[in-house]
Amino acid sequence: MRERNRKKLLDAPSAAIFWKEIKKLSDPAPIPVSVTAEALRNVFEKRLNPPEHLPESFDATEHKFNRLLAILIPETTIDSSNEGFFSAEWTEEDTAEVKDHIRKHGLASATGEDAILYGEILEIPNDALAYLCNDCIRRRDGPSICCVLKLLTLLIHKRITKWAIARGLIPDYQNGFREGYRTNNNPFILRCVKEWARANGFTVYVAAVDATNAFPSTDHPTLWLKLIRMGMGGAIFD
Repeated sequence: MRERNRKKLLDAPSAAIFWKEIKKLSDPAPIPVSVTAEALRNVFEKRLNPPEHLPESFDATEHKFNRLLAILIPETTIDSSNEGFFSAEWTEEDTAEVKDHIRKHGLASATGEDAILYGEILEIPNDALAYLCNDCIRRRDGPSICCVLKLLTLLIHKRITKWAIARGLIPDYQNGFREGYRTNNNPFILRCVKEWARANGFTVYVAAVDATNAFPSTDHPTLWLKLIRMGMGGAIFD
């Protein structure tokens, strides 16, 4: 048992998995569930859906105009990128890259209703996974297996990220949800600014802003318009 646990730690593919194993060994007892999903339903219904009434901070006229314009987006758009970010089919290399990501970050993720684990998905050959995901895009229909759907969205995410980086659309200060960056970069920068200001006799004013219900407050028609105006288009966008 000791040797097996030692091997798990030494063979951990990432720091995140290493510390997860440490947590399992030091506190193996599962945390009891104190709140049911039904009890949280009302909270998450509000958080994951558009608000019933338009917030006062929204421009009602522009909001209505954007909804009308979004309706005019054609069902089939053209990929204008020379690299084919949104039209090129995924390859075995793409699915291999996503598999590596899942091994490092997501093997312990919860299953869907089908109870199929990521480990089972990783056993599918790369070419077969690439074909399946490309076929979903061609048919405009998502896979029925939850973990495959997550894998497909991860492929899309990586393609969009590569496009955004190539176009210089992601600012240097974007540290969250970005590979190779950490959110603790920002406190480090803030501390450096504070120490520099103190050493040079300057005053620094800091504002911490937290948007209420930021996710549902993102207007989808406006978001689609922004993306297509920025140059997105093609089968993956459609």
